[in-house]
Amino acid sequence: MTELPGLDRIRTRDPNNHLHCRKSQLLAYVGGRTPWSDLLMYRALGSTSAVHRHCHLRGGDRWAFDTPYVNDDDLRLLGFEVFSAGTVDLARFESGLTDFLAAGQPVFFYAPRHHFPHWVEFMRRVGTLPEEYRLLHSFLVCGANGTDVLLADNTADDHEYFPLTVGWDVLRDGYAREPERWFTGCATVRQVAEPDRNGFEDAYRAFLAGFRDGFELYDVIGDNLVVERTSVAAAYRAPGVNSMALLAGSRTLFCRFLALTEHSERVRAAYARVAQLATVLSDRVTAFQAGLPALPADRIRHGLTQLRLREQRAARLLVDEAAALPQILPTPASGR
Repeated sequence: MTELPGLDRIRTRDPNNHLHCRKSQLLAYVGGRTPWSDLLMYRALGSTSAVHRHCHLRGGDRWAFDTPYVNDDDLRLLGFEVFSAGTVDLARFESGLTDFLAAGQPVFFYAPRHHFPHWVEFMRRVGTLPEEYRLLHSFLVCGANGTDVLLADNTADDHEYFPLTVGWDVLRDGYAREPERWFTGCATVRQVAEPDRNGFEDAYRAFLAGFRDGFELYDVIGDNLVVERTSVAAAYRAPGVNSMALLAGSRTLFCRFLALTEHSERVRAAYARVAQLATVLSDRVTAFQAGLPALPADRIRHGLTQLRLREQRAARLLVDEAAALPQILPTPASGR
């Protein structure tokens, strides 16, 4: 089998499982190729108003939210180029796959997830609503031979990536059933340079220059706890659950960015406390919406109020300190 080197290094960098599947896969792959992948998280404190619009006003799931981090421009700053082929047919996919793998490049494509047995089993296990079985998923191909395709997927209970083999017959049969929905968004990624540290420094300072947020979303989540518990068909669809997953996930990833910077221990500790409380409250909101034993709504609301205050204080510290730092990202020789 033609297989990517370093397959064991494709590990989740998203412990809160909040990213869109393609972004999660790209992050898992590049994280196995460079120790500087956490530079991608400099914009993880993106607008909570955007999260509110997506989850509460549009009813969107966390995985459909277009996070402002892990995008093509920032991957380019990290030294990676994403090459997109769009939609291809089965014949072109089969003929080109081995060449990319032999060059050490993974291949990504979208296809209906209910065509894959391991996804059907996973969706049944976690209680996915029947109408969502047919949604598209991004698949990450890491190897192939004449009979099988090697994927890296994260349908384990801990959402960790693991290799699994599916027969070419699964892909061919699925394509025959819905060819218009197969092999869309085809892409590959290649490392072409070292990280552009000056580029990241400039991008981070530009982000902070426009960083304005009152974090009112935490109040919205608390105000809607009881209504959502009685009106949402599945707990994972509740706007508060999706919002908290996005907030906890982004704060966790931002802490990893801070570890690569010259920010003080005071700032890092402030955001570590934010990420920790956000993760705890994300779990509690999920348990509350699922009807599991959980804290009363008033206790959760109190925690959300405390989290908003922590965010406000941390944000002030962050912006003020960055303005006073002559250099935020250390040089490789002095880097952490």
